[in-house]
Amino acid sequence: MYGSGLLILPPNVHSRKLSSLLKYIRNIVNEKLFFAIPQSPSNFIFWKKAATLCYTTACKVCPSLNVCLLLPPSKYFKPSVKFDIVISSESEFDRFWILNEVHNIDPLYDNDIIYATKDQLESDFLLTDDHVINTFPNKSHEDISRVCLGGTFDRLHYGHKILLTIGALLAKKHLLVGVTCSDLLSSKCLSPLIFSWEKRSRIVQSFLSDIGVQSKVTQIVRLSDKFGPPGYSAEFDCIVASSDSLNTCEELNELRRTKGFEPLKIELIDFIYSDRISFNECKSCPFNSSDFKLCSSKLRFNELGNLLKPVNNNTNVDNSPCSPYLIGLTGPSGSGKSSLAKRLKNLSEQIHIVDCDRLGHEAYTAGTPCHQALLSHFGRENIAFPEPPYPIDRNLLGRLVFSDPILLNDLNSIVWPEILRKISTIVKEIKYKALEHDRDHKRPVIILDAAVLLQAKWDKMCHEVWLTILPQSEAQRRLCGRNNLSPEAASERLERQASAVAQVTGGYTWFEAGQYHSYKSPIDYAHVVLSTEWDPECTQYQVEKSWKALQQRLQSTTTTQ
Repeated sequence: MYGSGLLILPPNVHSRKLSSLLKYIRNIVNEKLFFAIPQSPSNFIFWKKAATLCYTTACKVCPSLNVCLLLPPSKYFKPSVKFDIVISSESEFDRFWILNEVHNIDPLYDNDIIYATKDQLESDFLLTDDHVINTFPNKSHEDISRVCLGGTFDRLHYGHKILLTIGALLAKKHLLVGVTCSDLLSSKCLSPLIFSWEKRSRIVQSFLSDIGVQSKVTQIVRLSDKFGPPGYSAEFDCIVASSDSLNTCEELNELRRTKGFEPLKIELIDFIYSDRISFNECKSCPFNSSDFKLCSSKLRFNELGNLLKPVNNNTNVDNSPCSPYLIGLTGPSGSGKSSLAKRLKNLSEQIHIVDCDRLGHEAYTAGTPCHQALLSHFGRENIAFPEPPYPIDRNLLGRLVFSDPILLNDLNSIVWPEILRKISTIVKEIKYKALEHDRDHKRPVIILDAAVLLQAKWDKMCHEVWLTILPQSEAQRRLCGRNNLSPEAASERLERQASAVAQVTGGYTWFEAGQYHSYKSPIDYAHVVLSTEWDPECTQYQVEKSWKALQQRLQSTTTTQ
């Protein structure tokens, strides 16, 4: 198996032939595949058809491969990439010609060439259909040189690649790519899971570089409004967009007319449809099950319940075979942590729930050392009921500490260690019970339901952190209903929690969009992300998916140990 490859295509390739080639190649290349079409015409119509055909076919046949169509070498495009193997159809090109073309892309390539013969391909290899790259000339785009386009570009997919490729083909002097920033992302589905602007812009730049676009032509900017620079700069002459953005393009042109600018030529691209993103198992998912349009929102939804990064194996984590597997479950108030924990518990007796909020209340029960420490530090008259044994009045305590960050920190420094001590005791008890009674040797799983998991740094002792997310407006609505709070009080509580989390992460709160891979966000602490935003059936789907994947990880750790 090769990590990367270069596929040499003829200019008159059919989709069925390409499909057969890709079905063969996906068994020998597992990461990145470049397409090259030597001896091809240079006109725009040909290359637009080529890009659409190549990326649409790749989406259907090998969606897990990172596929890039190299643009034709010219004064505008200079593809220069590395690859491990070259693949071509034996009947199309001879070896010396192929090597000459390959060395135009990678002068140092000295590996072999694999010929995909008819015997290796499917029987439809020679069939023809309507999806063929035509080579007729077209000059209607020759007056275009400064092109703009925009998008979220989250989880760069084949639709994005067509958009960027078409823009690059048209932009002889200047290609402006607007990458939406957080101002335009808050209404997006699962917006905290959107990659950071820096991450998305790097991926866009890397793709453009891979296909041969010169950096001096490209400009990537933050898109903080729906029009961006073309709304106030006359220099652009074309915008590339999908049909669902047509209305915005027309609004932009109307704005340009009011400023005396020439309207932009609108170059539309086709959607890509993929039946590989199916939600048949989730009967109440937020997407129409009959809509197969490829989009980033679906890709983000697909990641709910998946393992996003390797589990913790640091010195703070007990990895002995009989030790409980600790999962820290956290998220803002109203995000459904407790309901998720109960759903997980209902799936297996292997799962144990530790309610850290309840442990916190137990920690300062009247007569305990923690109770006495609180009375001594804050004053009995300030935080306790007036009658012996002077139990803590949580309302008094809350009003006192939540108005002063220093006092809140004092409270946490007293209570959190006691909660941690109780957690450690519970973990030991569950471990011993498992050793004595579990004949199946199933590793116990402990879910720490803890809103302050990150702030208290309890995530350091967990094998995994599971994070629940949902829009702040929905969390506020739930708090109002569940806790009988006013909207103002609910909002204040959420803001207070969010601020505390941002202090830990060094940047983002629970709710902010475009935080993933910023390395200063709650999402980046998470191994698994879940959301209770939709119907209970959708939540159950995520829980079962997460548990199934976790069982496989547990089996893997048991086997390796």
